[in-house]
Amino acid sequence: MTERPITTYRPSLSHLKDADFLAKGWRSFFSYRDLGVKEATDRDWDVRIVRAGTGEHESTGWHYHVLAVQIVYCLGGYEFIALEDGTVAKLVPGSCLQIPPGYVHNEIAYGPDMEMFVLSGPADAATVKVPDPDGWDAEAVRAGVEAASSPARLGEPWKWR
Repeated sequence: MTERPITTYRPSLSHLKDADFLAKGWRSFFSYRDLGVKEATDRDWDVRIVRAGTGEHESTGWHYHVLAVQIVYCLGGYEFIALEDGTVAKLVPGSCLQIPPGYVHNEIAYGPDMEMFVLSGPADAATVKVPDPDGWDAEAVRAGVEAASSPARLGEPWKWR
């Protein structure tokens, strides 16, 4: 017989109809729905839905997180994320990106209907801003992003390096 695990975690349940999307969270230009996992797991994990906020869309700037895991799954819209290895990826519904611990990245653009499922742990991970990486050409990337976010290409996943 397998031994039953012992845990201090509690069940959590969150329904969309009862949900509040709050403007307070990692970034002022996103809104967040906490799914209740953070408190149920004693802050070991954070699971939330992130949406594009109203107003001017901004880049997050280059940064990394002090955490063990970060997984981003696109539910709606699109988002462009630049990674320290030179990759720029466009996430569309069904795209999943795992960002390793301490890996430098920059969320550079997103659609007004962007909606992401984000799992991270621990829940209280620090964010550390860093300078642009060597060779970062913001104008070239902006031109690529504009081409890949044209109406005819909105639903296409995209990767550039």
